[in-house]
Amino acid sequence: MTPVEIRSLLRQLDGSPADTIESETLECKAWDPHPAARDSQLRELRETVVCLANRRGGVIVLGVADRKRTRAEAIHGVPAGTDIGELRRRIYDGTEPHVLVDAEELVEPEGRLLLIRVPRGLPPHTTAEGVGKIRVGKECKPLTGTELARLLLAGSRTDLTSEPAAGASVDDLDPDAIRALQRRLAGEGGKPDLARQPAEELLANLGLVREGQVALAAVLLLGRKESLARWVPQHEVVFLRFKTRTRYDVRQDMRGSLLAVLAELERSFAAHLKVTTAETGGFAELEVPDLTWWAAREAVLNALVHREYFLRQSVLIEVRPDRVVVSSPGGFVGGVTPENVLRHPPVRRNPLLADVLQTIGLVNRAGLGVDRIYEESLRLGKAPPRYDADEAHVALTLPTQTHVPFARFVASEATAGRGFDLDDLLLLRAVTDKGSLDRWSAAAALQGPEEEAAERLVSLRERGLLTPEGRGRGTAYRLARRLSDRLRGPAETNRDIPLDEESVSLRVQAILAERGRLTNAEVRRISGYSRAEVLRLVRSLQGEGLLDLAGRGRGAHYRPSLKLLARPAQGRKRGKRSP
Repeated sequence: MTPVEIRSLLRQLDGSPADTIESETLECKAWDPHPAARDSQLRELRETVVCLANRRGGVIVLGVADRKRTRAEAIHGVPAGTDIGELRRRIYDGTEPHVLVDAEELVEPEGRLLLIRVPRGLPPHTTAEGVGKIRVGKECKPLTGTELARLLLAGSRTDLTSEPAAGASVDDLDPDAIRALQRRLAGEGGKPDLARQPAEELLANLGLVREGQVALAAVLLLGRKESLARWVPQHEVVFLRFKTRTRYDVRQDMRGSLLAVLAELERSFAAHLKVTTAETGGFAELEVPDLTWWAAREAVLNALVHREYFLRQSVLIEVRPDRVVVSSPGGFVGGVTPENVLRHPPVRRNPLLADVLQTIGLVNRAGLGVDRIYEESLRLGKAPPRYDADEAHVALTLPTQTHVPFARFVASEATAGRGFDLDDLLLLRAVTDKGSLDRWSAAAALQGPEEEAAERLVSLRERGLLTPEGRGRGTAYRLARRLSDRLRGPAETNRDIPLDEESVSLRVQAILAERGRLTNAEVRRISGYSRAEVLRLVRSLQGEGLLDLAGRGRGAHYRPSLKLLARPAQGRKRGKRSP
């Protein structure tokens, strides 16, 4: 229901109470701005949201009291200081499963109203307090056992893009877009027989037209501009190139069919991204783009396929000096999070749209797109992509700065027949950036179990790429010296490599002879050892007659023996004092 349609209904309030304009999908609700009423108001609002979400969704007009006989009495409005974002968060947090509403202002002469748009949800929904309701006509009724059983059976039918575009026909689709679809089917889709079918038969076979009704997915993929504006006005892709952190010098607002938008985006990425050239040895050169079109296309398609089309917001693409960020409306669904996106089974918010794009060869049904984005980025020497998400958005950040030695190393290994898979690349890049990895930090990098991470670290060690330090579950791994020099540089490698036991012992002896006394804590700081390792070292030095223990308890410390003081200064060179 549009703001124009709601304004038309509000004009009926002179002479009729607000409840006469309500329907199965429209509810008017008063709003008491007094702080003491806020909790009860929010509780009632969440119950209404649940009620609508469990049926067909709808709109709550906030700021209109029912049972009032004049417009002036009915419309009291919502105070200007009301935080819409906070209101949405309180609704989201107070519903189970969470319901993400949209909200917009509607300013009338009598006051400012809020239109709370509630999507048809994944029922059954309740409030966080366990209250379940469902819309029956104009009323919210308790969610009984019979209605609950019906909702559980029908709960999978939540794909907004599979809904009919009311009143749309095949004539509202762009013939040029349909021909482009057929070309993709015959080419990337590998289905030439399907591509040769007449348009209406093809659309029916793809599920875009059912029983003569055109689905919203068909309008998104193939609609004329005026059709898109009418049935899916929320569809928009905004492309921005930032010149500085806060200023952009290029902006493109794309509202065409999805296939047309993809073609336009390909041209935009080509115009605004650069290629780095790196020598790989001899006369060979390696060309490393900021971002390949394949990875960019996959990121954009994921945003379009998995976005929440109920929300009236745009997909946003930001090209910045060191990264590309693709943001889409709607949070992750089905248990996917930024911490498990690499391992979680694929979950699709809009299955019909995803199915059609998979059929024409644009989307991988097995859910391998995210893996391939990560793998391609790492092979090109980029830092790993990063997902950020909340209940309203998902943002994918694709770093574009190149770690040239890493890209060169990966390319040379592939040329030599020693290619790496995604898990190898994730760990090699993590240890290059951090200096060392143990099984726990490796598991975080892989988004997997620590046992599998430990096995992968051992595999890289067996291939001569990593060097272990320590034993058992606490083993840490660093890049092998030659590889570390290549990827991290000799200076950084020298700082990374710990002293061996003999070097530590000589250093402790030299400092002890110089200072005359050391505590256990001071030896730990000097050596980097644990308390147990220091005790083992001290017992060894006592056994050699090189130090003595003095004092007891908190006052215990070590003193150099006469034997140590009588030794030449070799191994305990004077100069810079240890901290």
